[in-house]
This record gives sequence, structure tokens and C-alpha cells, in this order.
Amino acid sequence: MKLHEARAGEVVLVRQRPVAFSFFPTYQGTKREGLQSTLFASEPWHIIQHVLEKIANKPAKRQAIAFLLQSKDFFSAAQSSDVSAAKPLLLYYSFLNLAKCLIVRRSGVAIGAIQHGISEQLPIAAGSIHGHVNIDITRRPTQSAFVQFANALGATLPTPTAPQTSIRMRSQDFLGQILIGHRIFCQSEDLVERFISLEAIDYMHEPETKEAWLRVRAFADDFTRLAYPMTGLSKNLTNSEVWRSVKCNKTIRRRRIIEAEMIGTINYNHRPSQILETLSSANRARLWRSVTSSPPYRKYYIYQPQPTQTILDQLLTIYISTYYFGSITRYKPEQLNFILKSPIGPFVFEFFANQPSQFLYLMSSEFMKQEVAKAAIT
Repeated sequence: MKLHEARAGEVVLVRQRPVAFSFFPTYQGTKREGLQSTLFASEPWHIIQHVLEKIANKPAKRQAIAFLLQSKDFFSAAQSSDVSAAKPLLLYYSFLNLAKCLIVRRSGVAIGAIQHGISEQLPIAAGSIHGHVNIDITRRPTQSAFVQFANALGATLPTPTAPQTSIRMRSQDFLGQILIGHRIFCQSEDLVERFISLEAIDYMHEPETKEAWLRVRAFADDFTRLAYPMTGLSKNLTNSEVWRSVKCNKTIRRRRIIEAEMIGTINYNHRPSQILETLSSANRARLWRSVTSSPPYRKYYIYQPQPTQTILDQLLTIYISTYYFGSITRYKPEQLNFILKSPIGPFVFEFFANQPSQFLYLMSSEFMKQEVAKAAIT
């Protein structure tokens, strides 16, 4: 494939320093936007409560804080519970209440009674370890915790084909979209890995024309070792109409780099920092991230989907996976024990060992609209 020449431009600098990519790069000051810094916290619960205390509507504030206290208690109880006992169920109800907190925070008003909005079809066939989850999207969206959570995140959900009001996802598909433990899952299912890490995401601009865009770098050998085409970088950032692969002759530690950049640009009036938030928001849907304990405290990935696979926002995928295992724990605990002894058992243990903390920090970032990371205290 013939590669395009990279658009002429330079990395956005603020105070002579490159701006690190973030879902929440700036905040609005009294006169101009300011750059966000990473917020370190050993207990994100306190940060979330501080945000909820700012809700102007008093009934909404009381409700949100009550949801938060329940979420924290479920989360704490889950930490001392075994995966084969009540941990999956406790964590789901923790996540459900935390999602309700975000819904109230985003809307600013108290919510009425809402339902899960998702239902499970547990494994039926003897020896089967996979089932399905049905997501009701259009029948009663205002009464669906899942749909309202997606709306609060600004995440797009697939549209069911009429007359259906829901979509069905195989557990293989949503579990395969879990970043933490993905390699373990793929080995257990004899699948090719689908996550590829990004070496860098840069905010670029052209000072003379006052245009800005994103440029992304990845290691070429991460694609070749998995037999994915190099075009997968631009294709899976959003699609070929939004991103394009560009020429690159760079190497890092003797490893070849490939690059992709946005086809379109966004204009700014005075400073490129004015539109960093817009650039991030427009491209976050197909970026997965892990919370790390070292700079820059977020690691970004893209996902190589199967042609017919439904792709969900990362937080929604964690949420629905926790619901799935929680439902099995509640209604068919013997099936959970069977799954834990199956080839995907190590993945399930890994999921519940590390994903809860990741979810909590990613959610606290949503509340703060600022990256929150674990304080590295020795």
C-alpha cells in the first residue's frame, strides 16, 4: 500500500514541554484553559465523594453519596471474599452503584428506580464454559442502568435491528475485550492476541494555519508477530475515513516505528491547547488504557476486532463482564466453579485480582475529568 506523506507540523508544547496525551488534557480556567496534571490517590473513594459533594441539587447529592457508600461497602466486602464464593456478585453491585453515582453526577438530578438493562443466558450445554448477555438498548432506555451508564460516559451503543430492542453478545466477545489478562484469555482459548500497545500518541499542530490533529506511533513488530497488517494501526483507531497511515523512517531501540495520523484537522483561534479536549474526546472510543504506577501513568492500546464483533467502551466491557460472572455466582454457583477449573479459569482469577482496582481508578478519572493514578508510596 502506498503511504501518505505525514502532514507538516510540530508537537504541541506548553511551557516548552510536550503535552502528554490524556482523555482529560485540559481544564477551563477563569481566562484560559490549563493543562491537567495526574492526581495521585491511595483511596479514590474520597476523591469521588468530594466531586459528589459539589452537586447543587440536594436530593441528587444525597442520593449519589448514598450510592457511593453502598458501592464502597460492596467493594470492601469483595476484597475479603473468594472468587469462587461471593466476590463476582459483590463487585457487580459495587460497580452498579458507582455507575449510578456517575449518572446522577452527569445529570445533576436524582434518578428513579432503574433496572440492570442487561440479562444473561448462562451456559446450557454440558461442558460449555461460555454463554451470552442480552443488552436491552431501545425498549426502556431511561430505566436501564447500563444504557444510562453508557450515556454518562458519552459512549455509543450499537443500534438493534428492528423489531429487536436488544443486542446479544457472546461471552467470548466481551471477555476478549478485557485488557488486563488478555494474553491469558487468548492462550486458554487458542486465539491470536488482539491488543496492540501504542508507543505514543502526540498532539500535533501547524502554527501558521492554526490546525491541530493527533499522530500515533506503534512498533511494527507488534503487528508482524501477530500477522496483522500494518494498516491495522489506522483502521482500528477509528476507521480509514478518519485516520491514515503515513510514512515513517524512525526506529526506537532498533525497532521500526509505524505512524498514523488523523486525516482531518481541527482549527483553533489562539492556542492549540484550546482544542486538545476536542481531539481526545473524538478519538477515545477505540482506545483502551491501563492504569500504571509509573509515568505517564496510562498505557494505551488499540484492539483488532473480528469482522462481526460488537465493540464496547472499555468501562462498559469491564462492567458487563463483572455482571456476567456475578449473575453466574448468584444463580448457578456450581457453574462458576466449573468455569474456574476450565481453561479460562486463570483468566477469571486474574480478572478479579486486578480489574476491580483498574475500574475504580478509571471511574474516579471520569468523575474528576482528570487522570487519577495510584500513589506510589513505599
